[in-house]
Amino acid sequence: MNRATPSAGVLDVEWIAMQAGLKPGNRVSIAADRAGEVETRARRHGLAIARGPDRVEFPGRPPVAILYLARDADYARAMAAAEAPLLPPDNQGLDRDREVDLHTRFGALLGFPACCVAEFCARLRRGITSRPDGSYGHEDFVAAEHAARASRQFLGRLNDLSPDRRARLVTFYPCRYDCAAASAYAAGVFAAAEAVDAAAAAALRTALLGEMRIAADGARGGAPVPGVDALTIDFATF
Repeated sequence: MNRATPSAGVLDVEWIAMQAGLKPGNRVSIAADRAGEVETRARRHGLAIARGPDRVEFPGRPPVAILYLARDADYARAMAAAEAPLLPPDNQGLDRDREVDLHTRFGALLGFPACCVAEFCARLRRGITSRPDGSYGHEDFVAAEHAARASRQFLGRLNDLSPDRRARLVTFYPCRYDCAAASAYAAGVFAAAEAVDAAAAAALRTALLGEMRIAADGARGGAPVPGVDALTIDFATF
């Protein structure tokens, strides 16, 4: 099993993608006491910022502040408005059709491939933790299982299953591991990353190649556990 080397998680791929013009906007969730650091960095690079809530609590996670970054203030505000109804507690009881519409718009604003956003929304309609047979699976596992079944090739640049969750080029669920749109985006991000830090980019490439395992409960890496379904994928080609 490949694991990320210490330098593989250094690269901020979403920031690099924005700076390279590959991504129109970015959403940052961070501890509230560190939000000022992001704002200072964004302004230094000429980016506009829209502030979301200072305290959002997702189930099982510590509270975070959310910021939206773009080159245009109106665009940043549009991202904030698109996601606002999807954030707790406002998302409680949200109509499914409305939820799908909001995710579609928000994914487009973030620059995610339309096919990958559409597949996410299809899983959302079925239940994001519902496997094809109706059994439960962690959201990451369900997405990976579907993408694997749809794929003819497994590209390391689309690998989103590393035990080190920072080691990735795509920050969305690819609809398949050989998706043309996602692959082109990831290739562009990697080229931009090489220009920023060639050594860190090389370490990231190494971390994304090889066998990756995710269990139905979302656990990554490690040896198979008897009685627990798991998916193992060999990302042999970058």
